[in-house]
Amino acid sequence: MDKTISKDELFPAVTEKSSGQASEKEHQGVSSDEEAQSVSLGQDGSPLQQMRVSKTKGVGVITTLAGINGLNTMGSGILIAALPRIAKDVGLPSGLMLWPAAVYALAAGCLLHVFGSFADILGPKRVWVAGSFLFVVFTVALGLSTTGIQVIMFRTCLGVAMAMCLPTSVSLITNTFPKGHWRNTAFAMSGMAQPLGYALGLVLGGIFTDTIGWRWAYYIMAMVNFVISVISVWSLPDVRHPSKKTWVRRLREDVDWIGVIILSVALALLMYVLAMITSDWRNIRKPVQIVLLVVSMLLLAAFPFWMHRQVQIGKPALIPNRLWRKASFTSACLCVFFCWSSLNGIEYFATLYFQEVQGLSALQSSIRYFSQIVMGTSVNVVLVYLISRVKVITLVVVSTCITLISPALMATVGEHENYWFRPFWALFLCPVNPWVLFSVSNLLISDAFPAEIQSLAGGVFNEVAQFGNAVGLAVTAAIAASVTEHSHAEGKTATMDGYRAAFWTIFASTATVLIISLVGLRRVGTIGRTEKD
Repeated sequence: MDKTISKDELFPAVTEKSSGQASEKEHQGVSSDEEAQSVSLGQDGSPLQQMRVSKTKGVGVITTLAGINGLNTMGSGILIAALPRIAKDVGLPSGLMLWPAAVYALAAGCLLHVFGSFADILGPKRVWVAGSFLFVVFTVALGLSTTGIQVIMFRTCLGVAMAMCLPTSVSLITNTFPKGHWRNTAFAMSGMAQPLGYALGLVLGGIFTDTIGWRWAYYIMAMVNFVISVISVWSLPDVRHPSKKTWVRRLREDVDWIGVIILSVALALLMYVLAMITSDWRNIRKPVQIVLLVVSMLLLAAFPFWMHRQVQIGKPALIPNRLWRKASFTSACLCVFFCWSSLNGIEYFATLYFQEVQGLSALQSSIRYFSQIVMGTSVNVVLVYLISRVKVITLVVVSTCITLISPALMATVGEHENYWFRPFWALFLCPVNPWVLFSVSNLLISDAFPAEIQSLAGGVFNEVAQFGNAVGLAVTAAIAASVTEHSHAEGKTATMDGYRAAFWTIFASTATVLIISLVGLRRVGTIGRTEKD
């Protein structure tokens, strides 16, 4: 019989606490209209096994949450496709070319755990809606930018806004849909949206850059975001966890602020160093970068000890160490770290291959990513059917083996090779594992954690993904630049030597996903089943 995941195995103390809280009257003083939007929690802290919103609102929830996940990566796709034109239009120096991409991951990655904690106290809907509307404002501002500093600044602000949205998605889905088809579909759509959004961003960025201008790609993105934000006010459930404390007192007493500072500073320093390496691999030799890297490593090493101390004295712990004792959750985070670094790396270097080696325009290179959209849609439709019928390890291992083919094809591609040979199949196969892994991992989180900490768990998961993005881009960019510089060839051949080295690095990263999933997910059965199943 397949093994199911119980939140009691991971957080017995927290579950008992939520059970006691749920026994109180939870909706005193709530009007009938508010009650229709609220979600009742069962005695185990999980949502009652009955959808508390209409099917129309259920579709609205899925649309808004998947939509913001897609917009998260769409902006980055547009940026990569249009970066040479953007740099020329706003006067962005060559040394800062990759900073607009790096600062987004820097801001989002350093704040996801913070807003995850806030959402568990203030309510995920409030934090999500605020972040979504801020994302609209800063997207328009990015389109209006006239200097390189403005582009970097508004991309940083976009990262902050997105950090408010990503960690709350797991909690909102879990508290809207009971276990079964609706919840599986919601997580599948949200999981699909990130890689699909990136592919759409690459396509739209290339099309608009070579036609009416790259700014319109962001304007249209902001329009879509505004519609999604308005729908979210109506559709998202108002999830509240009962407490006798006011929200101000909870923020003051129930948030581990020292832990927030330790982790945020550590990640900020580390991602800054990674951004500097991405811009120029020689920066790692500079004393200031070495010092910052050492300080970051020391703070990261000190963080688990602080978490242990907080638990021992009965104080709030930002990310309790027992969170990582669950092999399935830890394995999912490690897998998404290497998976996300691989996906963004192959798409980034494939774009450079088309434009820098084959000399294609932004439009011509972007059109080549339509294959990803076709594959992503197909995988997602099949996944909704398979996710509750096939073991997690089977889904992850098979999808990883398929994606593993992609970097191997690009690492052996010729400089003038026809698109329909290896490049087409590489782009066609590369998103299979990310699509599957994101959906499966979110379901694992929803099944393993009590309702009041699901936003924090979702924040940790997405933070690991953003961190993987930054590390993967920095490492592959440094390797590619170093190999190109030391190559005995010249011109495009030397450039291609560097790209091949980057693709082989991505191959190794994807193979790591396969090893981790075989070890860490071997005891996980099927997920997403209803209780009657």
